[in-house]
Amino acid sequence: MAENGVQDRVKLVFSDILDIDLQTISDDLGPDNCDSWDSMNNLRLITALEEEFSISFSMEEISSMVDISRVFELIESKS
Repeated sequence: MAENGVQDRVKLVFSDILDIDLQTISDDLGPDNCDSWDSMNNLRLITALEEEFSISFSMEEISSMVDISRVFELIESKS
């Protein structure tokens, strides 16, 4: 499934940038429940995701990224 491929790629980016185990990433992962998801790493996540998927996010989209499931939705809507 294409969806799962996107989600796997997103999870790899999150695991790398946030330095967390892939197995600990759930759909509700967000800045409120992940200590390493701070403002600096948020910028790194945005940049890495834009590069990984050859897309760009608007400021409104970036502001709406409250958890990883929202990130999945945004990326899938751009494919």
